[in-house]
Amino acid sequence: MPALIKWGILGLGKIAHKFASDLILVEDCELTAVASSNEDRAKVFAKEFGVNTFYGDYESLYADNSVKIIYIASLNQNHHGHVIEAIKNGKSILCEKPLAINQRQVKEMIDCAKKHKVFLMEGLWTRFNPAFEQVLQWIDRGEIGKLRYVNATFSFYGLDKEFDSRLFNLKKGGGSLLDIGIYPLFLASIVMGKPNSIKASAVVSETGVDEQIGILLTYDKSQAILYSSFSHHENMRATICGEAGEIYLDSRWHESPNLKLVKKEESFEKTFDFLGKGYTYEILEVNQCLRNNETESSKWSLQQSLNLVKLMDEVRKQTGILYPMD
Repeated sequence: MPALIKWGILGLGKIAHKFASDLILVEDCELTAVASSNEDRAKVFAKEFGVNTFYGDYESLYADNSVKIIYIASLNQNHHGHVIEAIKNGKSILCEKPLAINQRQVKEMIDCAKKHKVFLMEGLWTRFNPAFEQVLQWIDRGEIGKLRYVNATFSFYGLDKEFDSRLFNLKKGGGSLLDIGIYPLFLASIVMGKPNSIKASAVVSETGVDEQIGILLTYDKSQAILYSSFSHHENMRATICGEAGEIYLDSRWHESPNLKLVKKEESFEKTFDFLGKGYTYEILEVNQCLRNNETESSKWSLQQSLNLVKLMDEVRKQTGILYPMD
């Protein structure tokens, strides 16, 4: 049996807990060390997941020679700096989405990873779960014919949050687009590619972030209508339509194991049993890439991450959303 791939986690908030819960389910790796800016938080997290090594600073994790790869789960505004420093210390990286605030930062991160010859991937975990893999296979096989339409949304009620929360704070890379709107944009991007044109409209909060945003992508003979919001809940189902059929991803589509394929007068439903919540599949992909000495994933490449952040930059340009990092 090959040696275990040893992981570290930087930033120990809510998403890190979900990720760690799935990481310990994957057999060919282990959670070796965790780091927070608060040592007490790191100690509690380490105890919860049975980790012996914890740090109250990030530099110690960067320097830990037992750690092969670090999952960056810090706030949006810190991704760029944390990734760059970790890479300079020779660490491979899985960074939670969005990879960074803007395309300039993403380009710098990619260039740094290539210079140091280490693995880097954006943590868009939806891409790797078996249900989404099935969607892409149906499309590639021509099951629904030529694509003509994609509709995807991501919303939850967050107006009860304090304006200084990460959702509404410009300095923390807040706003619905970077937090959740990235998922609908990712879906359209991966199945339809680069659009010919983008039109976007936003409801901007008094703190300057988008609390609600709508996006229309236009292609040669197809369109995508995308939406994200902190202002309400909704049934988050995604629809992909072709000339010969449709694919429906059940709510909440970005993590749903339930699919429906409709063709003419017949339909087919399929449900997958996920291992854990579903982060396991991106972990397995990263482990395989590292064992194969690859510096990026062919399933979600660095170029695809760069293309995605370019779309987000254009949406923000049209809607007047500017971050201090811009």
